[in-house]
Amino acid sequence: MLWITAFLLKITYQQTLFYSAFTDTTLTNSENWSFVGADPLSVIQLCGTYSIVGGFEKFSHGVAATNFIQLPPHYKIIITVTFFVIDTWDVNEYCHLYVDENLVFNQAYMYQQGQAHICGQTGNNRQDSIQEIQVEFLHSGATAFIELTTTLDQIPFDVQKFLKQESWGFRNFRLFLYLCPSGCLTCTYDNSQAECQTWIITNSFYTDIQYSSFSTSGWNVLNGDQTKQQCSMIPSVCGYGVCGKDTQLTINFVQLPFHTRMKIKFKYLKIDSWELSDQAILYVNQNLRWKASLSVFDQYLYGVCGGSAQESFINVELTFPHHLTFSTITFSNTLDQAMTDESFGIRDIEIFVQQSICGDKIVEEYEQCDDGNLEPFDGCFNCVYSCADGCSICNQGTCLGCYSGWLYIRYASTCEKISVITQVIQDTPIDQSQSTCYDYIEGCQECLGGTCILCKQGYQLKHEANGCQSICGDNIVTIDEECDGQNCSQCKFYCPDYCEICEFGVCEVCQQGYYLSNKQCRKQETVSLCQSQCELCIDSVCYKCQYGHNLVLGQCQEICGNNSLSVYSLDECACNPQCSDCRFGFCFQCSESYQLLNNTCISKCGDKIVQAYEECDDGNELEFDGCYNCQFSCTLNCQNCQKGICTDLCQYGYQLVNNICMTICGDMIVAGTEQCEDNNNINHDGCYQCYYSCPLDCSDCINGQCLKCDAGFVLYDNVCTNICGDGILSNLEQCDDGNQSDGDGCSSDCFVESNWICKVDGDCTYVKYPTIISEYLMQKNQYQYVQLSFSQPVFKQSSLNYLQTIKTAIVDLNETLFNITIMEVQAALQDKATDVQYVLQIEIFQSLDYYPILQIMLTEQLYNDNQAPLMYMIEYLQLKQPNYITEEQVQIASTFQQINEVSVKSLCLLTILLMLLGNTLSFWGILDALQEQSYLKYINVLYPQTLIIYFSSSQVVSVQPALNAITPYTNEGRFLQFPYLSSYEKFEFYEVNADIAEGFRAEVLVFGTLFGFYLGTLFAVKILSKLEHLEFLQNQPKLIRLIQKVKRKVNAKVRNAKGESWKDTLRACTWDLIFMALLELQTPHNYQSARSFICIFIAISILITTLVILLNQVSGLKSWKKQNFRQFWQQKRDIFQITKKILILLILVFFQYEQELQTMILTLINVFYLLYVIYFKLFEDSLEYVKSIVMETSLVIFTASTFVNWNIVSKYLQYSQRINIAWIQMSVLVSVLIIFIFIELYNTYQLVRQKIMESREKKQQQLEKERQLSEVKITDQKEELSNSDNLVKKEKTIFYRARFHSRLQPQKI
Repeated sequence: MLWITAFLLKITYQQTLFYSAFTDTTLTNSENWSFVGADPLSVIQLCGTYSIVGGFEKFSHGVAATNFIQLPPHYKIIITVTFFVIDTWDVNEYCHLYVDENLVFNQAYMYQQGQAHICGQTGNNRQDSIQEIQVEFLHSGATAFIELTTTLDQIPFDVQKFLKQESWGFRNFRLFLYLCPSGCLTCTYDNSQAECQTWIITNSFYTDIQYSSFSTSGWNVLNGDQTKQQCSMIPSVCGYGVCGKDTQLTINFVQLPFHTRMKIKFKYLKIDSWELSDQAILYVNQNLRWKASLSVFDQYLYGVCGGSAQESFINVELTFPHHLTFSTITFSNTLDQAMTDESFGIRDIEIFVQQSICGDKIVEEYEQCDDGNLEPFDGCFNCVYSCADGCSICNQGTCLGCYSGWLYIRYASTCEKISVITQVIQDTPIDQSQSTCYDYIEGCQECLGGTCILCKQGYQLKHEANGCQSICGDNIVTIDEECDGQNCSQCKFYCPDYCEICEFGVCEVCQQGYYLSNKQCRKQETVSLCQSQCELCIDSVCYKCQYGHNLVLGQCQEICGNNSLSVYSLDECACNPQCSDCRFGFCFQCSESYQLLNNTCISKCGDKIVQAYEECDDGNELEFDGCYNCQFSCTLNCQNCQKGICTDLCQYGYQLVNNICMTICGDMIVAGTEQCEDNNNINHDGCYQCYYSCPLDCSDCINGQCLKCDAGFVLYDNVCTNICGDGILSNLEQCDDGNQSDGDGCSSDCFVESNWICKVDGDCTYVKYPTIISEYLMQKNQYQYVQLSFSQPVFKQSSLNYLQTIKTAIVDLNETLFNITIMEVQAALQDKATDVQYVLQIEIFQSLDYYPILQIMLTEQLYNDNQAPLMYMIEYLQLKQPNYITEEQVQIASTFQQINEVSVKSLCLLTILLMLLGNTLSFWGILDALQEQSYLKYINVLYPQTLIIYFSSSQVVSVQPALNAITPYTNEGRFLQFPYLSSYEKFEFYEVNADIAEGFRAEVLVFGTLFGFYLGTLFAVKILSKLEHLEFLQNQPKLIRLIQKVKRKVNAKVRNAKGESWKDTLRACTWDLIFMALLELQTPHNYQSARSFICIFIAISILITTLVILLNQVSGLKSWKKQNFRQFWQQKRDIFQITKKILILLILVFFQYEQELQTMILTLINVFYLLYVIYFKLFEDSLEYVKSIVMETSLVIFTASTFVNWNIVSKYLQYSQRINIAWIQMSVLVSVLIIFIFIELYNTYQLVRQKIMESREKKQQQLEKERQLSEVKITDQKEELSNSDNLVKKEKTIFYRARFHSRLQPQKI
């Protein structure tokens, strides 16, 4: 059954119940829903026997229920809800369900459909009904805004008519998702896993649904408010009243991964009264990618954001070709009203790019073809069409003709070397009537003896060239014609006049001022309605008037009068005082000694009268004579001119520097030793640092002017440029193969193409370039590990430490918020190719609500054995969300760890004390419980960091620290150390050595210690026996009795140790023994070593021994009818314990790759064992019974709650939520230990109290015995006195006294 459950869980992941609300039998709160027109604190009430949201007198006209939900990657939604129709619903009254911009459910209900009275009013036309609603629709947004409402037109209670009208309510809201395939962050309904995994997310913004943690950083907001806003429960950038007309949002991206397409997803919040002419716009690199009138979408019935008009929240997904590694994205709009009337908000912006993969048999943008291989000369090479071998002309990879010496095979469109078929035809005479053309002739239909005699339709025969020439103008398009007919000139397409964009001779877009009509561009006839005084008129609207007029309400009005006086006394209407004729602010004539220039009267130069605006007037027009054009003028090149007198100390071209006249290079004055001046510091441009400099690659140069260039270069504008395709390699070319064709290794601009190596002589060879391989390894604690390697062995050419040339970063994350350590596995060597490998350890110092992108950039090139360089020097890899916890959380987790350690140590001391007092059951029971707790860390889920810190205290119950302490002192660590056998998954995380011999070290230490105690005890017994017979102690009867008493107790303990102690120790060690055996069998081995077979044999032996023990336990089942059923199974506690251990360890070891199934089975095992303990009451001691129930209950709670750390669940939870659940799990485990401590303290108290009581009773018995002995002694003394003459005095010992019979008879106590 468990296997079937897990299988169904796997195959039905696409349709998943993601969210549910109001599904309990009794509803208690609003479950974070918002309500328009209703109080969320009083929306719950009973409708008949149903607890619903809304209902009678609650929900009616003007009420809506809304919610905002964050969703994982998906492509389709199913929503089910139970809807209650209450009272007098009329015709055309609908139930509406909106999800974002879509009205996904619109159904009319009437009271006639009702069955009976449920919770509304009674009477005519008042029947209620319950409707089950289910809708399914496509959806891929990161969030969903849901609004459930109705079009009811009556309020719940009409005060004037004293009538209760119509109502509605709902419950059992469920949202199902069709999830994207595993590993896909975006998808559509028809995407395969391979297709959608080519999309990688580069950036995301404004995706948080919590207002407190919502951040608006990243985009620049122009003409708007960048602070975060909230519309109902929805946080966004921009929003109601703060962004609207003229608002722009802009962001620049640099260093995008290489890609062929871009996808942009976002949610646009249309707020308030947008008109049909109002549009939202998105530009990418100044290219229009989206323009939409959002008023055409379904509008919510009731306002959500506070405005009076209706709103709509639109999910937008745009996909378009894009290959630039940089991008600028801009949101704008055409809104024309104030922000209080028309506004908008934006959230959930996600930027994806799609990486093209050549060789995947999928033709992407910028790929001409993709045949699934990288073999040249097969028609498609490097995803570009190429001709097959021997083919002289081809079209899209299809061969149409062959070179000389090749035979064209028409049916296969291939070329065969004539030498291949020469043997067949060399002795065969050519049939003159045969119509086969041995060399392909374009357009030829029939040949005779290799000569074309008849051409195909559309061609004419050219005898002198033995070929066929296409006929232009016959309306037949041949292979060398683009067209033949309409929109065609000389069989080439041409665009109609005034056409901006055309394709195949058909105009698609006309130039500005023209419109498209019947595929022709016609001029738009416009009539200007502007006044003649208007200087700038656009579309009959005046924007600027001529001088002397003001623009008032679109009309030009004269601002000056009809004479020299200003009507309005405006400055612009008055002329300067020297004007003798001023009209409308314009001067037409000046007074004497002034001349008119640009409507201004200026002084007349040359009259030898210095007027205003003149510095001087020498009456002539001689330049450099001290006054020119009535302005002071010095001699040519004078640097310091004072009122027409030059005061320079240095000659022209010199400047005074430290009292020395020196030439200054760069002042554009050739002076002194300078040869030239070009005002720059560029070498090889003809003049460098004021001396002639010949251009590069120039062989003959005079005065900086090149007369002749080196071979392979041509002179152009005094620059020697290389000639690509001449077969001569210049220093500006990477290669030159004598042609300008692409696809042959050397491109048309003489650069080496990808996966080619070109020699100096122009010969190019196809060589696969090495590439960077980045692989995500694992996430351990707060660290993530990434392996960096290469597809081929590579080497470096420089002596630099290559580790220092690797630059890493986290995209869009400040470098102070992360640390990346690069560890060298195999370094790059100089001039020797090796399998270079590095491991990156990444630590991020803050929580992130998105998956960060790792950028790896190599600044030094690497090469393979063929000198081929790396294809790309930059790599991107998506990481997991960081396991980051604050210092405060670390302190709390460490406190839990310390409490756990102290509790475990306290329990160990208490149980040892109890064992010494005679209670061994507690010791082995607690040891077994602590071991089981320690194995919880091996459940293969990624625990939060706090829980990992807590589990580090599990070493307290391990002997590993003792082994680690002993190992360095035992033959330099060789005696107790064994080869490390690498494990897998969670065992590898905790660095568990899978070698069974390593595990036996602990068992050897435990049993060796126990055996040592046993031998020590026997030795102590022998010493006590010798002490008992020592002669000097014979006079100390009390001491001898004490020795005898101790010896009896030690002998009793030794007898018990031979049986139960060894058995209990073996039972306690079964955890480690079975675990080691299973892990040894599951871990891969090197079967070339005999040691592997020995270890496997030991593991199998352990399991067989365990199985034999189980069978021995089962063998007693035949007697269960002779006993009480409960008593029988109580006696079989051991078989259940061992079976439980085997099953738990089996699931932990063999189901490491199935975390969901592993957790579910472990939970079921613990549940069944808990029920067994409760029902059969395994322990007669009530406290041991309580301890067992507490322990098993804690294990059930822990394993059941571990599901939050499943990969398929954890991505929907915030890391802080998982940490909160981890606090609960730690509290449960620690509380078990604390309860155990209190119980053991009580047990200790009871045992000590019992010992004290027994001691008191013994003392009383001893006193009574001594009294009786004293009486006997007196009697004996009397007898001895009477017989003293007859007895021989002897020296007696206390052993000799034992021969005399006492008169005191033993009494039962």
